[in-house]
Amino acid sequence: MSANGISHLQYKRQRQEQKLKIAAEKRAATGKRSTLKKGLMPTLYTAGDNATGNKKAITTTSLKAGRPWT
Repeated sequence: MSANGISHLQYKRQRQEQKLKIAAEKRAATGKRSTLKKGLMPTLYTAGDNATGNKKAITTTSLKAGRPWT
């Protein structure tokens, strides 16, 4: 088992959400902006589906430069 347990989650969306949560915690601990805006992310995995081709497009407009942290 991995130290953070992410690799043993069943669905890719669960792993993605957990990675974002850990990243937010690390950013908060270092004093960086740690509020994530999922609307600025290009795609998310579909909940309950492990097919890589079934990503859900979040942004309907052109992508903005930078990270989705505010």
